[in-house]
Amino acid sequence: MKRWLALLMTLAMCLSLAACGKKAEEQPAEQAPAQSETTEKKTITIALLPKTLSNPYFVAMQEFAEAAAASLSNDAYTVEIVCSAPPSEDGVNEQITMFESYLEKGVDGVLIVPCGTAEVVDTIKKANEKNVPVICLDTNADDGAEVAAFIGTNNYDGGFLAGQWTAENIDGQVAMITGTLGNQCHTDRTNGYMDGLGDAANIELVGDVQPCNGDQGTAMGIAENLLTAYPDLKCIYVTSDTGAMGAAVAVQATGRDVKVIGFDGSPAGAQSIIDKGMTATVAQTPGVMAEEGVKALYELIVNGTAPEDQYTPCSMVTAENANDYLDWH
Repeated sequence: MKRWLALLMTLAMCLSLAACGKKAEEQPAEQAPAQSETTEKKTITIALLPKTLSNPYFVAMQEFAEAAAASLSNDAYTVEIVCSAPPSEDGVNEQITMFESYLEKGVDGVLIVPCGTAEVVDTIKKANEKNVPVICLDTNADDGAEVAAFIGTNNYDGGFLAGQWTAENIDGQVAMITGTLGNQCHTDRTNGYMDGLGDAANIELVGDVQPCNGDQGTAMGIAENLLTAYPDLKCIYVTSDTGAMGAAVAVQATGRDVKVIGFDGSPAGAQSIIDKGMTATVAQTPGVMAEEGVKALYELIVNGTAPEDQYTPCSMVTAENANDYLDWH
């Protein structure tokens, strides 16, 4: 009897242990804490240095650059634009000081429209030493430093287009007003224009090429002097819309039929054409330049994709298509 009792107790203990083991197997193991799926976003800071922000052309660059930065921002990166500019387009030293200040603060890339194409070279070299890529928009820097890319209008070709249009539509004396003396983009627009005129027998160039430094009032004063000095003047070509609108005001004050050609394709220039102030302008695409510049720096910084030079399109704007240019492109 005692032997059977012992066997029953042993069997009961075994069944109890088996049941405990099964419960232990059925109970889910304690889960390890999940790893955080979010990582800290990195900020890519791009400095934009236009020639000035008193010209709507460069304001458009800033607006399009900021929009491009917002569209590129994602879960991994925030792209931000910091922007500074001199009060006028001839502010070479101010722009260089701003450029160097951004390098000291630490930025990941620079987009610049050089006020001085030769003067900016040394500062670009400093950016090269810090491995900060630099892309020139609209106006390229002189040789001597490493620029990652140039994105902008072929200013010579744009000037050539304006010269051809003049030769085909104007008969008589033509004068020119430039932007900033020594600035390569305005030099190219002037040289291209003269080559576009070619040997046209119907065109007579008069007067000296005078700079207005992108200032409307200065251009108006120069135009007033030209209109006085040349009573038979038929056309004034200005290498910016801001200057061309100043020249158009001077022409309208005289009541004379003198055509005014600008360069930029600004909404204000298009409106002036519609209002019979300016006659024509060469349209650029500052928005496209800025967008492409931001994208190119992003691809270079994030993916190591080297950018390429890009010539953005330009076209002739007249009364026939001015309504299409009431917004920046």
